[in-house]
Amino acid sequence: MDLDRELYPFESHFLETDSGRIHYVDEGEGEVLLMVHGNPTWSFLYRDLIKEFSKTNRVVAIDHMGCGLSDKPQSYDYCLNSHISNLDRLIDHLKLEGINLCVHDWGGAIGFGSLTKRKKLFKSAVVFNTAAFLSEHIPWRIKILRNRPLGDLAIRYLNAFAWPATFMTT
Repeated sequence: MDLDRELYPFESHFLETDSGRIHYVDEGEGEVLLMVHGNPTWSFLYRDLIKEFSKTNRVVAIDHMGCGLSDKPQSYDYCLNSHISNLDRLIDHLKLEGINLCVHDWGGAIGFGSLTKRKKLFKSAVVFNTAAFLSEHIPWRIKILRNRPLGDLAIRYLNAFAWPATFMTT
């Protein structure tokens, strides 16, 4: 992927997993801000926040497997628990504590999945536009994609999540 280094001037770091490499940004020093993006975005979403907050904080921003500069294995299951496990691996790898969690979109479910299991490592949470809360109301467009095998086929072979998101969210 060709990157405009003026827009995304960060050094790339990678965490090796059994499924592939996970890309992350680790910039600055100080209190930890852990930025967890949604779907189908990547750490590029946080580029301006990383630039600003890395002046006074240590900012870590993950690219989930399949997103951004991380590997995109075809055999990976891309389920919530796998993304939570990868975030946990990154937290352990970097020995993060006193974490100020910043989450957006599906990153809310992923970040809070880690937070609820490891509360002692987290200090606070900043929530941007997420549905990471228990609710009886799930939009039908998302609910139908949770149905197996229909949802798996629609997402993997018809791009039924990312493609509609490109015009439904703008």
